[in-house]
Amino acid sequence: MSTFVAIILLFFVAVPIGQALAKLIEARAAKPPLSGEPEQAGRLDEIEKRVRYLTEQVEGLQENHEFLTSLLESRSSSALPAHSEE
Repeated sequence: MSTFVAIILLFFVAVPIGQALAKLIEARAAKPPLSGEPEQAGRLDEIEKRVRYLTEQVEGLQENHEFLTSLLESRSSSALPAHSEE
């Protein structure tokens, strides 16, 4: 009987507390940056610009890698000697 009471207590007390904490954390994360901190906003903009630049560079590297891989594959397949079954 005590396990049943513990389960009911857990369900009706601990679960709502956990949900309230989750909502609190989510609300804090959704708040926009404070407008009273222009230095931080400027730094955030600079970080965003650098991340965009790095993303573009990585995409370019991926395209180069794909091109070189296909080039090497076509080169190696054409360089293989013909196999004759004599």
